[in-house]
Amino acid sequence: MVGLCKRTGLSVVLAGTLGASANAVCVVENYCIDLYLGAGGFYENTTGSGANINNMGGFISLGGADVYFKRVQFGLDVKLGYGSNSVGGTNLNLLTKDNTLFQFDGIGKIGVNIAGKDSPLFVNFLAGYDVMNSSGVGRELFLLGGGIDGKITLNEKMKLTYTAGYGYVFNGAYTFNKAYASIGEGSQIVMFSLGTQAKVSENVNFYFKGFGKYYDLNASKQVNGVSMPDSRAWQAGLEAGVAF
Repeated sequence: MVGLCKRTGLSVVLAGTLGASANAVCVVENYCIDLYLGAGGFYENTTGSGANINNMGGFISLGGADVYFKRVQFGLDVKLGYGSNSVGGTNLNLLTKDNTLFQFDGIGKIGVNIAGKDSPLFVNFLAGYDVMNSSGVGRELFLLGGGIDGKITLNEKMKLTYTAGYGYVFNGAYTFNKAYASIGEGSQIVMFSLGTQAKVSENVNFYFKGFGKYYDLNASKQVNGVSMPDSRAWQAGLEAGVAF
């Protein structure tokens, strides 16, 4: 992980689900803060010719955004997870089959609200860091892209939340028993989520959402006789928590 960070020179800590938080706490009239804390679980499958990877686990989620004039936001969303990693297939038969997994997934965003102040729709620039760290097959992906996040007011107590985004992987690698194998530039990620918020007090909400990711990943270089072919992956999960 440290080696890849040095090669890219990227120092921003980032992350996926592009979360939309609850009603903001307004410090002054034109400056508000959205904050949330949650937990959830996910499952992910990656397949390519002669290769199959399954990741699953639980995570804690935290983040939020500074919102100015209800029109401009600067946000950060982070997941920290723990789980299991299993690998199979002829391309990966030299690796340990069942392993412990550590997850870091983040998104930093800068966005502008192009809709109403009560039901905002932010159009965002995104910068992300997507990591699955395992002694079997892991990965590190640095991405840039764009997306949206918004809320639709259903009634006084309920809101619908949604996000969608696209990320271009400009630098990345697989890890095979901790050895790095770089991935060709041009891999892609599509991200989305859909959920609800329930108001319990003026500045406290419960939220629940489902989320997903789709990965189109290029082949890696070979390291210690192991490589990953062109692959496709999907991730799905659920998350719940409290937002302020």
